[in-house]
Amino acid sequence: MNSEELKVILKKKITGEKVAVRLFSALFITCAIFMTVNAKFDFTSKDYFLNTSLTVFMLVCLGVFAVLFTLFSLVEAPKIEKLILLLSYTVYAVQCTSQTDDIWFCLGACLILLLICFYVFGDEKSDPLSFNMPKPVTVSLIIAAGLYTASFISVQTVCRYLTQSTPNYDFGIFSQMFYYMKTTLQPLVTCERDMLLSHFAVHVSPIYYLFLPFYAIFPSPVTLMICQGVLLASGVIPLVLIAKHVGLSGKATVAFAAIYCLFPALSGGCYYDLHENKFLAPLLLWLFYFIEKNNWFGLIGFSLLVCLVKEDAPIYIVFVALYLIISKKSPLKGVVALCVSMAYFVTVLWLLEKYGQGVMTYRYNNFMFGEDAGLISVVKNVIKNPAYVIKQVFEADIDSNGSSKLIFMLQMLLPLGCMPFITKKFSRYILICPMILVNLMTDYVYQYSVFFQYTYGVIAFLMYASLLNYADMSVKTKRTLAVFAIGASIMVNTQTTYTRNYLKNYLANKENHDAVRIALSEIPEEASVKASTFLVASLSHHKELYDLKYEKKGRKTDYVVIDLRYSSEREAEKEYKNNDEYELVYKLDKWCAVYKLVEAEE
Repeated sequence: MNSEELKVILKKKITGEKVAVRLFSALFITCAIFMTVNAKFDFTSKDYFLNTSLTVFMLVCLGVFAVLFTLFSLVEAPKIEKLILLLSYTVYAVQCTSQTDDIWFCLGACLILLLICFYVFGDEKSDPLSFNMPKPVTVSLIIAAGLYTASFISVQTVCRYLTQSTPNYDFGIFSQMFYYMKTTLQPLVTCERDMLLSHFAVHVSPIYYLFLPFYAIFPSPVTLMICQGVLLASGVIPLVLIAKHVGLSGKATVAFAAIYCLFPALSGGCYYDLHENKFLAPLLLWLFYFIEKNNWFGLIGFSLLVCLVKEDAPIYIVFVALYLIISKKSPLKGVVALCVSMAYFVTVLWLLEKYGQGVMTYRYNNFMFGEDAGLISVVKNVIKNPAYVIKQVFEADIDSNGSSKLIFMLQMLLPLGCMPFITKKFSRYILICPMILVNLMTDYVYQYSVFFQYTYGVIAFLMYASLLNYADMSVKTKRTLAVFAIGASIMVNTQTTYTRNYLKNYLANKENHDAVRIALSEIPEEASVKASTFLVASLSHHKELYDLKYEKKGRKTDYVVIDLRYSSEREAEKEYKNNDEYELVYKLDKWCAVYKLVEAEE
């Protein structure tokens, strides 16, 4: 640095604020560097502290500060300064959240991010996002977000299947169902209730037929996983159309596309494989779009499609109808939607009770008391004791899976910047009610977890509420919450979906996983089989297939396939190892054993 440059620096007004911003940026950058260097150590461990020299840390921090101080003293660029502060903290925070599953630490990190966002976007003159985004860039970023979601979900779930990590409940049953649908057009299964029956006797989900053309062309469980990934990614299309309709800018539209595609529960629920509930997110978003467009055809059409997802899906249409009526957006459409959904709901429940396996009401056992323990009793008890509802919703107990309703609420709302609640319009709080009913009132632990399928209808409602509320906010608040939501989404994701890397697991044992799958594919298609739960999906091309754990004792099948990776299954092998009626025809040590009925050779 020459004397002239030094004079320029000294002449500039250096405020305490500028020094603080550069100092904090230097600190976050230094922390991120040391997190990377010490990546093999958890940042909360003793080893991390022992392997971090304070002297070296201070020297690096001062060096980074000197570079930032000199650079921004020579070049006046407050927008870039603020952007560096925001990005450096976000990178550091994401590195930390990736090393701990403590949601409360994540909450603390998000609160600091929120404070930084308030500072960064508090002054319009130095707002780093105060620029116009060209339409081609907007479209490209939205497409990239959709492709990321489709690819991430597809790759992870396909590898989950390839590593034999998908149980019979609930992927094996759907894999066999599609095999039957392809060959008979009927949704038949044998491995769901240990007998041949229609899956629709358990859950009425005709929407699955939309996947059938793709499965018919590529008949494999892999096809189903890819279809699911593409389906969920497609939800970004109606989301973007709604954003455009309510007047969001190109940047805001890109932000919501990112928020949707990074939403933890969107990909997290796929870690429990294929479910009809995944149709709810895109279908409901399309329904909300047609509501915004005041389109009768779209409203009725997508209301019916939502009903076809599952017997309880009409409940979502009830909330849509209530919103239309209470908001006075379209009371007539609301009444029509309410009547259609309730008529369908009552009809399907009657059919399940009369011809199927009955309605699964046990998920609300915490609201059922006495002899009259049915859905009607749930409604009665909610009316009689609303305080009990509040107690159930805010239950803080942590279950055996390490989750609780409070944790679930944080994982659902932090990635949205709590935008569904930021409104003065009472009618929009109706859009939050599905989460209360479906996820929070129940004591069924899987319904308040981002790793299961019970969040997809709720995701659509929360996204729609966020869009509507966002459109009413001031520019400063919009940018603050949009950027915060994206950062929070990434942080929560690092604690949830990104911790489960099935691609890595598959590549680590690719040879063994492929060997098991090839061996199972050689079992004749016409043969009857019973298998360990994690191997059922790989055998779904058999018409007679049973889960070894739940099959009727004494039933003889042509083949028995046992998963040797688990001690409980190795114990089950002894029954066939010492049985003269079966002979061992294939074994991959500590992986899989295949026994064949001796009579099958005759």
